[in-house]
Amino acid sequence: MDWSAIVETNHGSLEGEVKDISVGGACILCPEEPIAGENISILLKPPGQQSIPVIGEKVWSGFFDIHYGTAFGMGVQFIHVSSKLKENVSKSA
Repeated sequence: MDWSAIVETNHGSLEGEVKDISVGGACILCPEEPIAGENISILLKPPGQQSIPVIGEKVWSGFFDIHYGTAFGMGVQFIHVSSKLKENVSKSA
């Protein structure tokens, strides 16, 4: 999976890495836990494509040891799915 993500919070933006994605949601790794409200604004960036804005809700989270250190991971359920997201997810499958 080569998608990147920018998680928007009240305290700024966090760059992240998409580990898994479907039309219903995604697993996103960030260097730290985003401080966000109930809904999370995310810009998803498929390789070679324009960014896709989505709104999601965090349904699980935790810290994970990965090859370059520790990262915060979260499962995000998308609240609204655009046709652009559906098209790009189907190309990645």
